[in-house]
Formats: sequence, C-alpha cells, structure tokens
Amino acid sequence: MIRQEGLEACTRVIEADIHAIEPYLDQVVEHANDDDITVALRTLEILDTIVDENPAMLEGELSPLVEGLNTEHANVQSRGGRLLARLVVDRPGFLIPHVRGIVEALEATELDSRPRQFNELTGDPVTRQALQEHEETERKRRISSRRTLINVVVAVAETEPRSVSGAVDGLAELLDDTDPAVVGGAVDALGEIAARDPSAVVPVRRRLLDCLDHGRTVVRARAVRALGRLDDDRSIPKLRSIAESDDDEDVRELAAETADFLSSGS
Repeated sequence: MIRQEGLEACTRVIEADIHAIEPYLDQVVEHANDDDITVALRTLEILDTIVDENPAMLEGELSPLVEGLNTEHANVQSRGGRLLARLVVDRPGFLIPHVRGIVEALEATELDSRPRQFNELTGDPVTRQALQEHEETERKRRISSRRTLINVVVAVAETEPRSVSGAVDGLAELLDDTDPAVVGGAVDALGEIAARDPSAVVPVRRRLLDCLDHGRTVVRARAVRALGRLDDDRSIPKLRSIAESDDDEDVRELAAETADFLSSGS
C-alpha cells in the first residue's frame, strides 16, 4: 500500500512538472520489477507518461524494467514490451545494453507447444471452462508480448548490429522456440548482425541451416536470407538442396539465387 501511495504521488508530481521526478526516477523505475503486480503495472504507467513527454529521461534507467520482463505475469511483460517498442523507434541506442536481457526474458517465458488442459484438475465442466478461457487469454497475451519483444530486438539489430553481437548465443537458442514468429525474428536479428559482423554469427551457422527445414515457410525464407548475409560458402550445398526440394516455389527460387550469390564470391 505504501508503495502504491508513493507511486500515486509520483503521478501527481509528473502531471504538474515532469522534470520534478528526475531526482527520484531511479527509485521509481526499480518498481517495474516489483513482485506486486499492481505496483509493477502502476510503475509502467508512469514510465509510459515519461516516454510520451520526455523519453530522454529514461536513458540509463531501463535495467529494472528489462529485468521485470522475465515474469509469470503476462500483462506485466506485455505492458513493458509495448513501452520498449515505443522507445526503440526514436531511441534505439537506449536499448543496446539490454538486448541480451530481453532475449533472456524471451527464453525464460517460452510457451508450451500446446495449451494447458484442466481435465485432471477439476471434474466440474463450468469451472474447467472458466479455467480454460483464462488460460487461453493469458496465452494470447503472452504470445503477443513475446512477439513485441523479439521485434524490439530486431529493431535494435537493424540500427546497431555490431553492438548486439553479444546476444548471438541467446538468439540462437530462440531458433528452437515454439512460436514461429519468435524464431523468424531471431533469424532476422542474426541476419542483421551477420551483415556487419559475420564472425559473430559463424559459430551458430549450423543452427541457421537447421531453420531451412522449419515447418513454416516464412522461417525458411528468412533463414535463406540470413545465410546469404552471412556469406559463408559452406552453406551452399544445403541451399542447393533446398532449391530443389522445398515445397514453396519462392523459397526454392530464393535458395537458388542465394547459392549462386555465394558461389560467385567463393
């Protein structure tokens, strides 16, 4: 209750003069990683206001927010992810130190491939349906928030690829994620890094090659492009195979073009 009252006071201060909160901003931001979901969400509302009015104030202040993304509360991750997505548009540099933390949050909150079932928990059909509906709502929110976060990572990689090369191993782990959208985003981020710092991505080249066998067409296509940007002729045989056997015509054509490109430079 004391923390909530304090945050309410911060809100009133910001409404009167946003700069008046600056001496206390680091103390406010700490609560974005609070165990109390109400406190965390209230803090994120305050930070949203700061993003609206003076985002420069948040430079160097984002660590607790990013740490709070690794949470069992999907709505906290969702709110925090949306805030970062807004911030990355004009201030991508603020997020460079936190890419690895965002990737770690994505790893820690991976969803099961199938929704949880409640048949063994209760025999009451009404209760079971209510639990199932709640689970589905939370699952959709989690999927959305994780997709927002991987898009934030891609956005940072597009603007400052060399600066996020330290996140390569974590991104490679996301290539096995249950959500194809997260896999595709991780592939894109690795491709951005490969274009500027190929040596950082070479150790995970085989993981990218494995994505050429992914069940989703969009992931396979993105993997082909990423391998082209990596510019490693050891990928040519697999690309030739995909060019002959993939179920999708566009992927076959892209794989053939990429293999030709790599061959011309070898």
